[in-house]
Amino acid sequence: MTERELIKLERTIRTKMEDIKSQRVSLKDSGIGSLMNALKKVDEALYEKILPEYKKMAAESNIFK
Repeated sequence: MTERELIKLERTIRTKMEDIKSQRVSLKDSGIGSLMNALKKVDEALYEKILPEYKKMAAESNIFK
């Protein structure tokens, strides 16, 4: 994966996290889990950086509404 594709993947994940926070899409329907898994395979360091933010977002957001 090129650097440009990696940046695009990170941007997509962060955009989906914002969509989930603002309840435009549910956690399940967003498909963010598969994107996180793809990120982990490609760049473990970036995955470790985003994971705490992802967990916090999932815990704090009312994902069932």
